[in-house]
Amino acid sequence: MFSVSYYKIFRKLFAHNVEVNGLRAMIYPFGLSACRYIEYAAVLDFYNSLDQDDLILEVGCGHSILPTLWERLGLKVIAIDTNKKALKWQVDKSKKIANKSLQAVLADAKNLPFRERVFPIVSCISTIEHFPNNGDTKANCEIGTVLKPNGLYVVSFPLSLYQKSYSKKDSASGIPLLMKRLLKSSILAMFKKFNIDRTSSYFERMYSLEDMRKRIIVSSNCALEDYVTLLSKPLVKILHGRIIPIGVLAILEYVFARAFMIISKSTVNMDAIVLKLRRQSST
Repeated sequence: MFSVSYYKIFRKLFAHNVEVNGLRAMIYPFGLSACRYIEYAAVLDFYNSLDQDDLILEVGCGHSILPTLWERLGLKVIAIDTNKKALKWQVDKSKKIANKSLQAVLADAKNLPFRERVFPIVSCISTIEHFPNNGDTKANCEIGTVLKPNGLYVVSFPLSLYQKSYSKKDSASGIPLLMKRLLKSSILAMFKKFNIDRTSSYFERMYSLEDMRKRIIVSSNCALEDYVTLLSKPLVKILHGRIIPIGVLAILEYVFARAFMIISKSTVNMDAIVLKLRRQSST
């Protein structure tokens, strides 16, 4: 289901990532893995008719390149995170790339410090799955509260291969087993050096379709408007599982995104999903 427009977005994402992260992006693209190309492309495609004056809330911004990309597109951005270092990084990059000071707010998505019905757009990319217990439900409820009636909410997260949700607590997820053994206790220090937003309390939920409906769609008081799913072909999974950590070689990840990833409307045995939700206007 790849369209020419997706490939064009891939090129823009690659170029913007280099602009944001410099030559380091050629060695380590700070999270711009093959999956992230598709997630970001889907987000931009879902938001392709936004007005330049629109205000967008970026939830769990971390060291993502999306906030500065939104600014380049003319949107007003408020980025939230619980990581002070990541927020400062976002502000510094905003000044450098967009020649403006992005509004960064130190906040937890489970308790958003904003008035009700203030944001026409909310973006939450590969973040909601990292809230343990009922944190994801609380965060989605908060997002639904700050969304304007008929507002857009785009959220992405991994899917379960089974009928039930399950979780991972391995902070070195995505690192080949041999490399994990070699690096051992230095992995977290390496993550910190490369601005990878992981800690020893790492948590990641893989969602069943039923939990997706209850914990994300229903709790946000939104209706499903559109979605895309993505899947890595076996070659990508073998390389990432045994040889090359996810996201390390920028050129290779770009090639993976174009040639070795499947995007579709199927929800069977897919790796992840990007939802386009619409805040219900009747409540």
